[in-house]
Amino acid sequence: MPVITINFSEPHIQSLMDDHVFKNYLKFDEHCNINNKSISLEECGDCHYKSYLPNGNPKYNCDNFKRCYLIRYLSRQFEQNDFLIKTYISPDIKSRTTLSAVSLGGGPAPEALALMEWLDSSEIEHNLYFANIELEASWESIYRDICCQFSNYINNFKLKLGFIHGDANSYISNKQYDIVFISWLFSEMRGQNIGDILQVANNLVKPQGYMLIMDYHKRSLVEEISNLINITQDLTLLNHESKHKVHSIVNFSIEIKKTFGPHIDYEFAYWVIQRSLDDIPF
Repeated sequence: MPVITINFSEPHIQSLMDDHVFKNYLKFDEHCNINNKSISLEECGDCHYKSYLPNGNPKYNCDNFKRCYLIRYLSRQFEQNDFLIKTYISPDIKSRTTLSAVSLGGGPAPEALALMEWLDSSEIEHNLYFANIELEASWESIYRDICCQFSNYINNFKLKLGFIHGDANSYISNKQYDIVFISWLFSEMRGQNIGDILQVANNLVKPQGYMLIMDYHKRSLVEEISNLINITQDLTLLNHESKHKVHSIVNFSIEIKKTFGPHIDYEFAYWVIQRSLDDIPF
């Protein structure tokens, strides 16, 4: 029998990590502004691990912390969003030539990358507007840089980015979106009412639009989110999994694995929600 050779192109997220993130965001400051001392790359990686969930409180006001976040979590969260978009909402949104989306507390907004990845496989041209509502203003330049770099790999779409500096917990706007993302935000809201965020998201999503939630799979958190979704008016839960297992498609060098310990195999909880049509008065 003849030998059949199949050539797989490198995933776009791998290209982004290799061509841009590893080259530009591994340049760490040697002085820690948080602790006011000299610090090594290994110490930064250890600090990020100990400060990040579920171990402590994230230090997003530290530039090195954000660099660690990109290396350790950007590709992972891209894969989570890519999975949800392609598995659950792609058949419905593919006909929408103009698409709008917003991320609540999006940081570098891996959700935008996942949407662009999906658009690359579309047969029609799309206009994508993506907004990022983020309390930490210093994420804006990183968010725009990462999204613009990734867009170079994608065809068949036009991109417009928005950044809204503010607290997603109390954000008020008349604008509504086709997709609202809440990625790993609830688990960071220590002592805050996550129902407020869910209501903000409910107000932002268009009728028949989608809300995609991803977060830590801790049982108490999963139950709290599920209960709030069930009692929130106008929301229909389409799919939910308390502990979804993923194996990363991105390859990391031995040095990066040793220093940053990116998760190759991991688990997360997710909810896919659709908002019902507004009642039509007679």
